[in-house]
Amino acid sequence: MEINALTVYLALGFICAVAMWAEDFHDDKKTFNVWEYVLIVTLGPALTAINIILMVRERIAKRKQRS
Repeated sequence: MEINALTVYLALGFICAVAMWAEDFHDDKKTFNVWEYVLIVTLGPALTAINIILMVRERIAKRKQRS
């Protein structure tokens, strides 16, 4: 089963948001600060790009093995 980039982005964004919400709930803080929003917005795309690069490398390696 191949996981696409959008799935990875959505899952990481959701996981980060829930983890930060849990931490804020524990500390009785009501809202995220600016850096928490930046983390949620940038972590997903960065890991998605890494995922895409790894998938491309895997396909190139398979093509080289065939020839």
